[in-house]
Amino acid sequence: MDLTVEMLDPHGPVYGPGPGAAGPGVVIVHGGEGPMAGWSHRFAVILAAHGFRALPISYGEGDFFAAGPIRDVPLEGLSDAISALAAHTGTGEIGAFGWSRGAEKLALLASYLASTQPLAAVALHAGPDRVHSAFDPAAFRTGQGGLETDSAAPAAWTWRGQPVTPGADIAIEHFPGPVFLSVGDADDVWDPRMTFRLADRLATAGRPADLLVGKGQGHGYAFDREPELWVRLTAFFSKHLS
Repeated sequence: MDLTVEMLDPHGPVYGPGPGAAGPGVVIVHGGEGPMAGWSHRFAVILAAHGFRALPISYGEGDFFAAGPIRDVPLEGLSDAISALAAHTGTGEIGAFGWSRGAEKLALLASYLASTQPLAAVALHAGPDRVHSAFDPAAFRTGQGGLETDSAAPAAWTWRGQPVTPGADIAIEHFPGPVFLSVGDADDVWDPRMTFRLADRLATAGRPADLLVGKGQGHGYAFDREPELWVRLTAFFSKHLS
């Protein structure tokens, strides 16, 4: 299959399944590793090879050597990217995939927007059930900073100009569409129980998540186990996107 790369200004490149090929869209939301680490573009190529038009967005800072801080990041930027990709693909429905801090950002936006824009399906890897504070990777690496849920801590996210308070529950059950959750049960970065609590909230709301638990896997799956995630994830998006 031929792959194409088109620029969708100002959001970045869209990886697609070849010239003239129609396909549903997926927005990809990176984690605390930052936009320059390259993982989101790798994931976009995988999704494009499965027939999706994938847009990896950048919301953080940093360079090729180190990620930058995540502080006071407007959630509206992700909302704008979803709407722009929907218009670009012409499908009218868009999925989104986020991991770690990107999963937190995506889950928050999904809980706020509900059905007010073309976000049809959400996939979260190692996603938290509560809002965490601003993240400084440099401090984290030296043991001087971490992931806090103290309401007095600096905010990672803003919504409509107001900070999103750390410690607040992420009401993923407010999102009306299907949700895919994946996690490694040996994750030593994010407590995997947070993902299980998200799954419990959806089950209580009568909309069970499509849940994948990687036995013995950490924050990211090992390369020999990662294909399990992609098989389930691409099947999820194929089922729920036009």
